Amino acid sequence: MSKSKVKSAVKNELAIGNQFTTQDVLARFQEELASLKAITESVYITTGDTGIGGIGNIKDETKIENLIKAFSSINGREEAYIKAASELGITEYPMFTVGGGTSKQWKQDINLRMDVIRYADRKAELEAILEEAKTFLTKEDQFQMFLQKAAKVMNK
Repeated sequence: MSKSKVKSAVKNELAIGNQFTTQDVLARFQEELASLKAITESVYITTGDTGIGGIGNIKDETKIENLIKAFSSINGREEAYIKAASELGITEYPMFTVGGGTSKQWKQDINLRMDVIRYADRKAELEAILEEAKTFLTKEDQFQMFLQKAAKVMNK
């Protein structure tokens, strides 16, 4: 289920009220959180160190504008590299890299970092509400959740 569908389902279920159990609502929040964790726990391809003064390591960056600047620099340097090779009459040359990564790899990592930044607040919000919601679980709810997890393990 897409993030927007999960979010809509949760909103709709909460708006309807008592037609859903705490377990149902928790499951919807957990689905959305799982989709965000897939983003925030993804592995970077590059080292993250662009070697660009003032930007540092993209893995630590918190500002989208700096990530755009980093990619702009990488992209511009690649274009200049290709142009220089052409002007020098060189037709075969090594692929352009920065810190061991190609511009395509840097683009992927920078997009990943932007997603991590965009979703950090939502992830924290979901984690907090899940912790609060767990306080409403009865022993029976907890047992039912255990049985569902156990069934998934047995069906592997």
